Amino acid sequence: MPHPQLSNTRDQRVVGGVSGTVEEWRSAILNDSVKLADVACPPLFPPRHGYLECSRPIDEISDGPNGGRLKIVNRPGSQCILKCPTGYRLEGKFSKICGTTGEWIGDESGTCIRYPQPKLSCPSSVNVELHPNDTDHTTVKLRRPKTDVSWERDIVVEPYWAKKDVLQLPLGSINISYTAKHPVSKLTSSCTFDVHVIAGSPPTVDFCPDTQIYTIEGHHQSVKATWEEPIFSDNVGVVTITKSNSPGTDFGAGSHLITYEAHDEAEWSSKCVFKIVVNVSKRTDVQHFQLPILYNRFYF
Repeated sequence: MPHPQLSNTRDQRVVGGVSGTVEEWRSAILNDSVKLADVACPPLFPPRHGYLECSRPIDEISDGPNGGRLKIVNRPGSQCILKCPTGYRLEGKFSKICGTTGEWIGDESGTCIRYPQPKLSCPSSVNVELHPNDTDHTTVKLRRPKTDVSWERDIVVEPYWAKKDVLQLPLGSINISYTAKHPVSKLTSSCTFDVHVIAGSPPTVDFCPDTQIYTIEGHHQSVKATWEEPIFSDNVGVVTITKSNSPGTDFGAGSHLITYEAHDEAEWSSKCVFKIVVNVSKRTDVQHFQLPILYNRFYF
């Protein structure tokens, strides 16, 4: 039964429209409480990984059978909410109140789910060459690991000075390790990679075409020349290749130098140079001039 509406006077209370003293008002409340003394909600169990934090208007704790475990009674008005331990977070809602009919009322869709470990992915180990003008140290630009936490706040680097994006490193190898800590769960992830500083050398020319010979036939002014393109390799990788002409270019009569130049990350370079020689076919009405053919190619 609902409690009567109460209103204050200086020293009186109005209970159910009838004025009474404070003692009479307390007595009416006590009578209602006595009627609910035998009402209790059943035990409430938390979802997996969580625990319940409960508050009760009247904590009724008694000894179990034969003086065993203590028994806690959930009287009407008791409220329980779901809590999650370190490393877990609450998803959804979980808040239950014991009703006057002895049934739990409220939302119990919440559950405790584990915080994910922070994401951390290191770049691959790298070889870095000394630049042509370097002697025993070189400038190395580091790529940061990929992560979903704050670089400044949650990432620890060993050695500590390697947290800079640009370093001056000597010849040799260095191992760099990163540890990411989740700001809430405190879970960590780690990764490492190596930087190898090596002596510089230009790219190697693995293949360079021989001199190509073509003849202009009939009344044509040029001929389309094709060739297999040069191949370069490098100890740290070729980053760019420039060329003076591409296969399929039209050339007129004469000798034409074709130049390919490869560059690596440290700005070392090497070239492949070969010739395209274009002659004109002999014709009865035109005096023909035969160019001398030099079978050569160049590397430098």
